[in-house]
Amino acid sequence: MLPEPRTRILARAFLHYWLGELDAAACVALPQVEQILRQLLRSRAAIVSVAKGQTPGGVDLLGRLLQSMPEAGYREDWSRVLELLLVVPEHGLNLRNDILHGLTGAPPRHNVSLVLQAALYLLNHAHGQCTTLRPTDQPDLLQHAPR
Repeated sequence: MLPEPRTRILARAFLHYWLGELDAAACVALPQVEQILRQLLRSRAAIVSVAKGQTPGGVDLLGRLLQSMPEAGYREDWSRVLELLLVVPEHGLNLRNDILHGLTGAPPRHNVSLVLQAALYLLNHAHGQCTTLRPTDQPDLLQHAPR
């Protein structure tokens, strides 16, 4: 379950979006996406490394968190979609880095919509509303689709 303050912050991102304040919506939503994912993975994957001797500890950043999703039982296809959307500069949109590091101008509405959709997807997992079944475990809906 997501803590209420985090839910309120995410709700604020949607409010900014509907008011047309796209920069604010993206800048509020993107850190929440990372925090929700970190909360989801905390009990399923090692996301924190403890300091040992001269080696400092640390917390996995978004790219590594997204790569940890399949080993933690989350669907690999969604892990890849989120990676391409948020952190892969070569083949994806890299929205997290571009927006939060000021590498782009105001993000277009459709990109902010994708960030909010990613937040909702993870929020549904945080509240137990999504399945963690892999695509191979689910029925093949295309098999019955009309041609």
